[in-house]
Amino acid sequence: MSVFIKSYKKLFPARQLLIRQNGEVKHVVLAPWLQLFAIVLILATLVWVSISSFRVYTQTNHISDIEKNQLNKQLLWEQKVSEQQRLHEQQLKQLVTLEQKQALLQSMIESLPASISQDVIQLGEELESPINENKSEFHEPLVDEDPNAKQVDLGKPISFETRLAHLNEQYEQSFNYLDKKINERHNAILAMLKGAGLDAALEEHLAINSLHIAQGGPFDVFDETNIPGHFLAIVDKLVALNNLENLLTELPNTLPLPAAKYYISSSFGLRKDPMNNRRAFHKGVDLAGWHKTEIFAPADAVVLRAGRNGGYGNFIELEHKNGLVTRFGHLNKIKVKKGQHIAKHDVIGLMGSTGRSTSTHLHYEVLVNGEQVNPLKITKALSRVR
Repeated sequence: MSVFIKSYKKLFPARQLLIRQNGEVKHVVLAPWLQLFAIVLILATLVWVSISSFRVYTQTNHISDIEKNQLNKQLLWEQKVSEQQRLHEQQLKQLVTLEQKQALLQSMIESLPASISQDVIQLGEELESPINENKSEFHEPLVDEDPNAKQVDLGKPISFETRLAHLNEQYEQSFNYLDKKINERHNAILAMLKGAGLDAALEEHLAINSLHIAQGGPFDVFDETNIPGHFLAIVDKLVALNNLENLLTELPNTLPLPAAKYYISSSFGLRKDPMNNRRAFHKGVDLAGWHKTEIFAPADAVVLRAGRNGGYGNFIELEHKNGLVTRFGHLNKIKVKKGQHIAKHDVIGLMGSTGRSTSTHLHYEVLVNGEQVNPLKITKALSRVR
């Protein structure tokens, strides 16, 4: 205890402070206890300030951390919102593409020629069936699938991506199916035209005259930016096929009188002439029948000539829409005039035996680019693709 007191007195001896004020000097004695109190007060103040500063610093850091955390959460939320918006816009674009595909596919089905439309009735029915949210949201596939393929579990929700992939696959199958049918029909027609010797002439005529056909109507176009290029290529094939189908309807695809009212008395090609028995080339076909049997136009046409024509006797020449020309000779009576427009199956004359003829019959010719071709070959070939 005595040591403490000695140390205390040594560290805090009594001190005098001289204070001059208004010419007077005052003595103030600082007692040891007062010095100790002042030092303790100063130290306590420093400790309090330090602790307060530390607490303020700690709280500031904590608030800063909270603010940063909130800011990060807000940024993350904004990123999620932006991602959802982007995904939504992407899905809307994909849905627009699906709508364009369906509209195009439906339009193609409605534009199919009658020769193949029956084969794709199922496709049209599938497109019209509504999507069932509670079951499967997909139409049945147009073509056969692998029976061992994994089936969709109807008890589980189907994601948008899954539905999209399934629908896109179905559209691929549908367009490929149409492509196959269009190609089959197109090739069949070309094979027929080639077999009849008409392919080059008629395709050239079709290409030349396609720009001069009377056409028009409102401009209703698909947004091709949302349709795959190979789908558009199939559309072009369908357009080409319909042009060929229209061409078929304009061809003289039948002989110009009922089948029960004639027989072939002389074929196309080399023969012995009936008048002088010399070898000659017969540029048509002779169809014998009853006197005054009605002769009709084998296709829509314009009358180029109608009247007497040398060995043909009473003679008619028709020009058809596709550039082909047909000729009719030895008629008993002519029932059309030059320049007259006639429709298929209109009666144009009566069978007779005028001109260079041995008996009642019709001399019938078909010309392509000014050259006679075998009428029987043409009608037989055309009959295979009706």
